[in-house]
Formats: sequence, C-alpha cells, structure tokens
Amino acid sequence: MNPTDRMVRILYVEGAGLLASDAYGRIHLLDDELRLVASSPFVRQGRPLYGLAVADGWVIGKDRMGAVCRWSLDTLDLVDRLDPATMCDPSLLLPREEPSPCSSRGIGIWKDRVFVTSGYHRQMLVLDLHTFEVLEIRPNICGESPMEWACTEHPTRHAVSDKRGHLRFGSFEDGVFPDLVKLDDGNIHRVRYDARHDRFWATQDFGEGDNADIANGVVVVSTSGEKESELLFARDDVEFVTFSPDFTRAYSGGFDGELHIFDNTRRELRVERTVTGFPHQLSDLTVGSAGQVYVLCQDGTIIELDATGEFVRDTGHRRQAVWDVQPSREDARTLYCATDSGVVVARVEDSAAGPMLRVEAEHTTEWGFTRRVAPVASGWVGITRDRTVFRADRDGTVRWHVRLPDLPHTVAVSPDGGRALVATNGGAVELDTGDGRRLAGFGVDGLPVWATAYLPDGDRVLVTRNGVIAVLDASDGSLRWRFDQGEYPKRAWAQDGRLYIVGDGGLKEVEIGVGVAARWSKLLSNTVENAVLADGLVCASSYGMQLAAYEHGSAKFAGLLEDLADYPKALAVVRDADGSPHLLVGCRTGLLSLYRLDADPGGRQVFTKLRDHWLPRRPVRHTLHHRDHPADDAAGNVPAVAGVAG
Repeated sequence: MNPTDRMVRILYVEGAGLLASDAYGRIHLLDDELRLVASSPFVRQGRPLYGLAVADGWVIGKDRMGAVCRWSLDTLDLVDRLDPATMCDPSLLLPREEPSPCSSRGIGIWKDRVFVTSGYHRQMLVLDLHTFEVLEIRPNICGESPMEWACTEHPTRHAVSDKRGHLRFGSFEDGVFPDLVKLDDGNIHRVRYDARHDRFWATQDFGEGDNADIANGVVVVSTSGEKESELLFARDDVEFVTFSPDFTRAYSGGFDGELHIFDNTRRELRVERTVTGFPHQLSDLTVGSAGQVYVLCQDGTIIELDATGEFVRDTGHRRQAVWDVQPSREDARTLYCATDSGVVVARVEDSAAGPMLRVEAEHTTEWGFTRRVAPVASGWVGITRDRTVFRADRDGTVRWHVRLPDLPHTVAVSPDGGRALVATNGGAVELDTGDGRRLAGFGVDGLPVWATAYLPDGDRVLVTRNGVIAVLDASDGSLRWRFDQGEYPKRAWAQDGRLYIVGDGGLKEVEIGVGVAARWSKLLSNTVENAVLADGLVCASSYGMQLAAYEHGSAKFAGLLEDLADYPKALAVVRDADGSPHLLVGCRTGLLSLYRLDADPGGRQVFTKLRDHWLPRRPVRHTLHHRDHPADDAAGNVPAVAGVAG
C-alpha cells in the first residue's frame, strides 16, 4: 500500500531508500520498487513539510509554519519538535510579531550543527544535530527573506539562497557569508555544487532583468561568486536541479511540467533530452546511488525513470484537486468544477442546516487535469494541462477539442458566448465556441500571456506574465489601451465595469484607460491565487493556505483564516434560499469547503465553516514523451527579450 496523502518533497538516502515528506507533516520511506516500507507517526500539529534533510541517522524537517522536527532514520519515530511560536529570541521580534507561513526549504547541516530559519524569518536557529539543543539564535543570514536553500557540498565554500533571488557565499564554520550575487527576481529553490566542473548551479523562478517574468531556467556561478552562464528554458517556476552520481548529467524542471536532462560532460550548458507527458507540474527530483531518477509531481505522484529519462514505474497515486469553479450561464446554483480528472457538475441545494453541495456528475477526460472552465450555453469550455481546449455539454458530451502548441493558463468566453480567448505561453488564441475553429491569434511583444478576459463590449484583455495589460478592440483586434502593472497574473475577469486581476501583489481593481484603482493584499503571505466579490465584501485566497476578507469600498481589512486544511485554488460565491452569500472553496485534495459570509461582521467572524465535501480521488493516467536535442541545438533556450515596455 502506498501513502494516500500528497507528497511535497523527496530525497534519496543511500542505504535506506526513498524518503518522502507529505502535506500533513509526516515522512515515509519507500523501497526500490516504490513500495511503502515505513511511515512516521501522526503529528497533531502536522503541516506541509517542505524542508527535508538527512545526516548521521537523523531526518530533519521544517514545516510551512516554521516548526522544526527530528526523526530517527532507522525507525521514522518522531523524537523532537521545536514549536515555531516560542523558538525565537524575543528581543529581535517586531511588535506583536507572530510566526508567518512560508514554504521555504532551506536546512543547512555542517559539522553536527543544523542551521534553519524559524517561523520568524529574520531569525536563524543553530541546533545540535544529535541532541537538538538550541545552541544559538542569531540573525538570519539572508536578512528578512527566509533561507530557501543551503548547499554544503563543496568542502569549504558554502552557498545559501533566499526568496528574493540572492545567492550568498561563505561558510557555516563562522556563519559569515560576505559574497552576494543577484540571480533572480524571485525564489532560488535549489543550489547544487557541480564537482565535475567546480561550480554551482542555481534555479530561477522569475528570471532577472529584461527576462524577469518572461523566461527563466538555470544559472551557473563560479566558486568565486561570478555568474558564468545561463540557459533559459522555462516560462514558469524552476523547482530543482540535481546531478547524476558521476556528474555527467544534470536534471532540472518545474511548473512547466518538463524535465530537462543536461549533458554535463563538457562545460557549456546543453540539454540532450527533454521529457514531457507527466501527469502534473514537477515539484522535486532526486537521484539514487545507481543513477535512477525519481520525479515528484505536484499532485503527489512519484515516477521513477532510468538515467536517460525512460519510464520505469510510478506509485499509482490516486489524486484529486479543484482548480476552478464557475456557475453555469442558465442557473447560478449549477456549478462546473475543473478537477484533476475532468469536470464535475455540482448543484447547490438547501438543507435544514443551510446550503449544501450535491455532485450530479463527474466527467473524466484523457487530456490531463482541467485547469480552468468557462461557461457557455448548456455547458462549458475547458483547458487542460496537456494543451487541449474542449467544449462539452452539461451531460459531458464533448462537441469538439483542439490541441494547442503552447501551454494554456486561463480561458474566457465572450459576453455573447460565441468566442473563447485562451491565454498561453505563446500568446492568446481565440476560438469559435461553436466548432473550435481558430479565429485569431494575439500577442504582446512575444511575451507569455497568463490571463485573458472579455470586457462587456466584447473587447479582449490580455495580461502577460510580466504584468502588461493590453486591451484589444472587439472587431479588428487593434490596441485600445496598454498598461504595465508590473506583476504576474493568475486570473483576470471583468465585473461591474472594472477589470480584476489576481496574482503577485494581491487582487487589483483596474479602471480601463486609467490604471490600478484599488488593491487588496494585507496579511496574505504569498501569491494571491483567486478572489471573489460579493455584497460589498472581497474574499481572496493565497498560496500561503489563507483566506482573507476586505471591505470593497474602503479596502479595509475584515478577517483572516490561516493554516487551512489544504491549499485553496477555486473560489465561488453561492447563495442560500434567502439569497445570503456563502463562499465555496475548492482545494488541492478535492476538498470543497463551504463558508457562510458575514458581509457586516461588526466584531463577528467573517468566515463561518458549514461543511466539507471531498470529491473522489482518481488514479493517474499519463504517457511520457521524449524529445532529443542534437549537439548543435540550443535546447529550447529562450533568448532575452528586449523592449518589453514599448
């Protein structure tokens, strides 16, 4: 039997097997056949365990609230847990400061000492590996930004990265890291030492300079801290870089869902093979002592490959998530839910205890998980992870499907229902909703388009990855207005005469032709994934497992829910028989949570939980594909883009 909960980090431990941490604070050991060998005990305060390291028979982990734990590698018994609220130097705290959620991975272990940031990101704990005594509490090496990775693979030269794109060089011997280089405008999730060429490799989330929020990949830095070269192959976060045991190959990938295998026999950066067709985004990778490659997908599936990227086996993980919820055009109480397995049709009904959700049907597809849905007459248009756009009737009958050349992000349907506008890494594509015919393609300086919307008059809205808003005329597609709001989007929609955009920097209300009129982001610790407006209240969710509420007119903060049971992705407003608003939240594990909203709290809580419903988990279906690159191929390198503000 395999673990049922979603894995968030994996690490191969020689002589033991594959170690994995899950979203509820437990660790698991799998054998060479990916079969479960042992699991750690249930942790009452269990939270997603992003930091994971092993040394001298101990497993060290850090959860998203800053709790630091220690397990015995032999038994997986939990031995120590340091509480994030109290493990601090009170004299270094800000007034009323509390632990903040953060999915940082950084744990440095050097000469029987553990170096890790706590729930208070400006502080660093120094622990004795074998007793877990807190030896020292000092200022964080990275200042106010949590330590994201610590590399101690070089015998004397250590590297530490943070969530603001900085890479620092120094030594944990004396705790001094004087040399700094800026490599990214966001996270540097992984730094590894390349012993074959005596250099460091680092990942990028956003890219840097002219390429920021346009193209990113891996950067190579010399041991003296000088940037040597880079290869930009991604349009989304790069999560890992890891080497084969002999350092002849490097493996890197991330949220684009592609694994790039580098030929590292020579010093120049070159991808020799790209592997695609994974069931989800890629979140981690580790390599075994015999060269076997283990890939962790964002849905919790672990896939084993051989050293060249050929499929060996997977865990057969059953997964589910709710990515989007949209009401049908005919009836606001009928909801279309985009899920890992397809589209669920659900109905809001009334009970003696208030509204509830009843699932009417589940329609599966063979095109990867459904990222977004947009309602049309008697059905929906959906986009999937494997680059497919499709239209289906409410009974699940697919009228048409179209394969796109680039990864899609969002889809919008025109007010008259006749056109669908899809945001992709290659620009925006407009399709006829009747038959799927391509009507037009639109671009903004060749940039990835991450969100689209239609205005009430049919004008098209394109929002690029780097935050440029372009409004195009409904008839001829000419540019009517352009505005650079500077931060990447997740979703966009038009409501009550305004354009709303969620993403980096919070929820923004945009007045067309003018600019940003309002913004809501207070106390949200990470990217705002989604938001809704109802009865004078703004509700927003973040990747920090949070829900926040604000007054729409004044932007005044109204309420916050933190440490949710799961990552909120989809939001929708539903109403009971009396018309009172409720918030439906769709989450990663297929969880649908229903909250009553108090739009005028007056000292009462804004969010009142009514009930939870879990959609059934379904097995993963996937087929891997390989694309080999000749020695003279640039391996998908994305050139620097100039003039993006023109």
